Amino acid sequence: MKHLYIVAIAALLGLSAQAQYMPVSVAKGDVAPRYKTEANVLPPNRATIWTDDISDCSTWTFGNGSGQVNQPWTDIDLNFECSTVGSSGFYNGWAGGDADGTPAPGMNSTTGDNGFLLVDSDLYGAEVQYDAAYIENSWAQTAQPINLADHPYVTMTFETRYRCWDNGASDGSEKCFIEISRDGTSWPTLTSSYVETWDQEGIVVYGEDSVQCRYEVFPESETGFQTDDPSVLDFDISAAAGGQETVWIRFRWVGTWGYAWEIDDIEVYDTPANDVRIDNYASSTNYLQTGWYENGTWALSQIPSYLEAGAKVYNVGYEDQTNVAIDLDVNGTVYTSDTIDVLAYQANDTLRMPYQPTMLGDYTLTYQLFADSTDENPGNNTITQSFSVADLQYGRDNGEIVTVWPPADDGLSLVDYMAMPLYDIHNDVTIYGVDVAVMDGAEPAEVRGMLMDMTLAGGLPPADQYFGTLIESEVVELATDYTNAAGAEEITWITLAFEEPYQAAAGAWLGAAFESFGGYNVQTAESQFVEDGTAWYYGPFGANQTYGWYFSNNTPMVRLNLDPSASTTLNVNDVTAMSGFELFPAFPNPAVEETRMQFRLDRAAEVTFELRDITGKLVEVRDLGTQPAGYSSFMVNTSALSAGSYTATLNVDNARTTQKLMVK
Repeated sequence: MKHLYIVAIAALLGLSAQAQYMPVSVAKGDVAPRYKTEANVLPPNRATIWTDDISDCSTWTFGNGSGQVNQPWTDIDLNFECSTVGSSGFYNGWAGGDADGTPAPGMNSTTGDNGFLLVDSDLYGAEVQYDAAYIENSWAQTAQPINLADHPYVTMTFETRYRCWDNGASDGSEKCFIEISRDGTSWPTLTSSYVETWDQEGIVVYGEDSVQCRYEVFPESETGFQTDDPSVLDFDISAAAGGQETVWIRFRWVGTWGYAWEIDDIEVYDTPANDVRIDNYASSTNYLQTGWYENGTWALSQIPSYLEAGAKVYNVGYEDQTNVAIDLDVNGTVYTSDTIDVLAYQANDTLRMPYQPTMLGDYTLTYQLFADSTDENPGNNTITQSFSVADLQYGRDNGEIVTVWPPADDGLSLVDYMAMPLYDIHNDVTIYGVDVAVMDGAEPAEVRGMLMDMTLAGGLPPADQYFGTLIESEVVELATDYTNAAGAEEITWITLAFEEPYQAAAGAWLGAAFESFGGYNVQTAESQFVEDGTAWYYGPFGANQTYGWYFSNNTPMVRLNLDPSASTTLNVNDVTAMSGFELFPAFPNPAVEETRMQFRLDRAAEVTFELRDITGKLVEVRDLGTQPAGYSSFMVNTSALSAGSYTATLNVDNARTTQKLMVK
């Protein structure tokens, strides 16, 4: 399986924090790119030494290792080709195909319509059906040399689309390389099927010089890794090619039944003296160093007391760069990172920028990289991210529907399944239920919400579907009046309230689960990219519809509900009817010393009032007794309360309504 990943039983025995996976058959299509940065923006007036848009396939020659005796790739006759369509293998759903043998659309490169280089490992592997003992080894190289004699510093750039399989028994076998030859016959060797010494084997001897002639294209790739469509990549090849009168370029693929690699619009240009860039990593929580999940919708109560963003910077200019730093603009407030005194040629580092959202609303983070020298390619010095801060919801998603799961076209939407993104709990909080975005077309089905304790297995769900269940809602019939159309700008949420509030302590690690017990076309909306192993599905998504836990790189739109007045959404009338009473807006709001609460009853009723802080902690409860029909009011003393957001709840004969109260 190449799109969701089932937990290997062997990985559960030691409860290791390092998740292990085993390949099973196809289950899930769309998976978002791992790289969150935008493609590099190149200056239009850059002088190009050499270029090839793959419109003439005769400018390339193709080969593979099938004729090499006693090698793991012996007789594996897979080649690169020139193509205008994408991969045709059974697992091509990631590239927009239908997984039925027809080609996926070609890559979205600048000149993709006139051709690009393609190695379709997926198609070849499906046809041969070999096991992980066999390794593919194929390449495409320029047919004629490039003259770089007058260019001592040179960089190669190209547009590409790629996805990594590299899973199960084949872990470590999959690599994409650029290789350089100065004579067209001397190339880097390849002796290990798992390429553990690729850099050592990349050395080619020319006279008295030992030259590194191999560059790994995706050094950080791992299972499920996928680029943007396209990604624009740059490689400084000066050490191997700079100042050489004859240079040949080769793209080499080695791996076991992977997906596909597409390459187009290749250029060689003079490496600039001064060029730093934000390189493939920008995170609003500096996830790779803090371990904190990025959230599309933060609950204000869950923002850590110390929050930092992080971005990787890379010097692609041949001069050392001094005083390299990033300004992070957060809604007009600028935070500056620490400074790198000297960033050497081809060196990289991660800059950290502490910042602190304190109010509800939308936040835009703009990273602006700068250094002492004037940058010759400023287009890749800026990256923008965004998230929102809410009062009573906590979501990994950003409120934008990207895709859905399960798919409707293969019968999986008829099955029972669970969708579960994971959450860091940074501060004590009371959780009242889960909110889920369900797609249009659903018909009545039984559903419920749950919380799971992820610390029990180090974040890796065991085989048991209901491991670590902490609390759940009652099983109810799906509220099909509350569903969402594809591309909906405003999300309609179905609330599944827990049987009683759950008090989560700071440091807890929770899964927010939505379970459907089976019904026609019950699909959960999915949103933005999330890191491997941080969003899960349980269901029959493996080979022969094997039930198990599978992770996804799109986040299921299942949020934590922090609203003390949360009640399960059964149908439209239940949530819009006011049950004979009304709570009017507090005045003043924001409050300083005190505020006035006013309400109206259609008939005499028992009334109580509750005030909770942003963590859900009860700070005041008042039993107002039996109140007569008509208008009533009372004062709330706020002088002793800390500044911030509160929820005021009026309970009337077991019905309730809530409003926000701000205290200055």
